[in-house]
Amino acid sequence: MRSDRLPNPKPENVHYVTNPELCEKMGEKYNWRLKEIRVSRNSPPDVACVFDGEQTSFQDTWQDYQD
Repeated sequence: MRSDRLPNPKPENVHYVTNPELCEKMGEKYNWRLKEIRVSRNSPPDVACVFDGEQTSFQDTWQDYQD
C-alpha cells in the first residue's frame, strides 16, 4: 500500500489567537519557536500560531481560575 504522507512528521504545537501579532508574543512568553502563522479566509479570520514541539494545553491553567 502506498502512502503519500511523510513518515513521522515533526510535532507541531498549535494555538489560536485573534491577531497574528499575538503569535509572536505567545512565543516570547512561553519560549516557543514560532514556525508559521496560518490565517484563514473566514470572517473573522482564524489565526493559528504554529510552534515547534509537542501539542500543549492551557486547560489545566484555565481550570485553576474557575470556581
